[in-house]
Amino acid sequence: MQCRIVLLLIFLTSTYASLAQPITLTGSGRVDVNGNLTYYRDATQTLSLEEVRVRDFTKPESPSSPNIGFDRSAHWFKIDITNQTENPEWLLEVAYAPLDQIDFYIADEDGAILQKTGGDHFPIAQRDLPHRQPVFSFSILPGQSKTLYLRVLTISSVQVPVTVWDRNAFFKTSYTIQLLNGLFYGAMLVMILYQLFLFLSIRDKITFYYVLTLLTMINVVSFFQGYTFLYLFPANPGFNDILAMITGPIFVVCSTLLTRAFLNVRQFSKLLDNLLLGNMFLDLGVAILMTIFFRQISFQYHNYIIFMHCLLALVCAGYCLYRKYKPARYYLIAWFTLLVAAGIFTMSSVGFMPGYLSTNYVGLMTGCVLQMLFISFALGDRWKQLTKENERVKELELKRGQEENDRLEREVKLRTAKLEEANRIKDKLFSVVSHDIKSPLASLKLSLMLAKAGNVNPEEFKHIISGIETHMDQTNEFIQNLLQWAKLQLQGVVCEPQRLHVKALVDEAVNLLEPDFQTKGISIVQDAVPVDAYAWADLNMIRSVIRNLVNNAIKFTPTGGTITITVKKNDPEIVVAVADTGVGIPAAHLDRIFTLESITTLGTRQEAGTGLGLILCREFVEKNKGRIWLETENGLGTIFYFTLPAHNEAQTTAVTSLPSPVEEVLPG
Repeated sequence: MQCRIVLLLIFLTSTYASLAQPITLTGSGRVDVNGNLTYYRDATQTLSLEEVRVRDFTKPESPSSPNIGFDRSAHWFKIDITNQTENPEWLLEVAYAPLDQIDFYIADEDGAILQKTGGDHFPIAQRDLPHRQPVFSFSILPGQSKTLYLRVLTISSVQVPVTVWDRNAFFKTSYTIQLLNGLFYGAMLVMILYQLFLFLSIRDKITFYYVLTLLTMINVVSFFQGYTFLYLFPANPGFNDILAMITGPIFVVCSTLLTRAFLNVRQFSKLLDNLLLGNMFLDLGVAILMTIFFRQISFQYHNYIIFMHCLLALVCAGYCLYRKYKPARYYLIAWFTLLVAAGIFTMSSVGFMPGYLSTNYVGLMTGCVLQMLFISFALGDRWKQLTKENERVKELELKRGQEENDRLEREVKLRTAKLEEANRIKDKLFSVVSHDIKSPLASLKLSLMLAKAGNVNPEEFKHIISGIETHMDQTNEFIQNLLQWAKLQLQGVVCEPQRLHVKALVDEAVNLLEPDFQTKGISIVQDAVPVDAYAWADLNMIRSVIRNLVNNAIKFTPTGGTITITVKKNDPEIVVAVADTGVGIPAAHLDRIFTLESITTLGTRQEAGTGLGLILCREFVEKNKGRIWLETENGLGTIFYFTLPAHNEAQTTAVTSLPSPVEEVLPG
């Protein structure tokens, strides 16, 4: 007996639950049906009203408006209405524009069934009111009760937010909503025009991507609100399916371009950049497949991909901010607000959350507005950073330009000083050249004139010939030094170091100048020249240095004097010294040694000295990584020193091909 009572109670409870509460029309002018209806799912999409009326309708579990998600079945909804007002004319609004087809059924006063059809697969002109969302007008007399049926068939999300309106209340509320929506679209369009003008002024691609993103955001909102259909192509409902397929992907493409460019994502993380691109191409692929298999692929994939895109953009902004990219801070907030709005809209569209969250577009519009504002802040912050960076670069460039100008001025002054010095030396050199060449030639000419006149006896002629010979030797030496110096200045001389036997070079110079020693009765001492002293230097250069120094010592050593040549091994150098017992050099002239200022000095027998020999000595020694200097005392003589790198075995092995040792190629 108790079991029967329990079963009876369960049956009565379930029967009560399957019955919806009737809708009562009152003077408020508006009644939200919400969950006060029952529904039946027709998986075959073939049942007629007569067949459905005898089926069992079920009351929705949620008290909110029906939200079934993506389901290709036909869904029937049954609404019981009682009119307790004096107004017989009413409107039924289904506030979800993307529904493809909505069939409205109601019995007229004669009991016949009246059918009306709406949805975005039918022209706007077919609707009872030219409204952005399906609206059906019907009559119900005061005190009368009727049953309404709605049949919904769509490939979009099945959401049926139903509201019954008094006509006056409907138009009044529609006017208010239209005004608020106008403010939203107006603000978005103003921002688009401003950013477009900015783009045309500065040609910044990020600004262009932002303009495209704003346009696609407006397109998404206006599509779901029905404004695109109402104002752009009211007589061509077929465009709605095309927009449904491309609206989401276009937004994903444009905002991906914006995110990658604004955040420099690839610079900070190739992985995140590849994920952004992969998600974008995935959405494009789904859109292409939907055009081919239109009825077989659900729109819910677009919702998931868009949600994933917003999440990736948020992660990219957070990561770039973590990597110290300051403009990402506003971008992070912008995508957080849009992610929340898009997440709620997506979860509601697929049936995981109440339907009014997706059909109430205040959240979506708020997310768009906040994103627009914060991205604008982000762009402004980016321009601020770029402006600071540009100013810093300009300051650095100005500083570098000033430093370069100062350097150029110093260089010009230095070059000018060098040119002036070169001109001074050139004038001095030309003066010396003209004097030292013209004087011997004049003496030669005079001697020839005397010999030609026949007024010279044999002794005088012999003396003249001796003088001419001396002048010619001096001139020849001068010209040789001059040619070497000119070649060194104009072309440079390549230093080719090799193993040199220093004693052999000294012997060569002494043997070559032996006649000069004998002529002036000068003694030559070279006992302190070790046999095992080897230098690492250029043969021809050092040969010229030794010869010039010895020749110079001969010129300034009086008859009966002594010239001493010494060589010391002082690792890692070889030190060569040429000392004479000549006249010495006055202290006032020391600073001009090794320069052209000393080229007028005369020897003990009035031998002309050009000074070019000492200049060559200095440059040749320095090219061989040595040093040259002197010690002198007026009236007591002069010692010239120079150093050369000592030879070692590593230098020999480093050179693959060397000339024959000097001691083998030099005569004697």
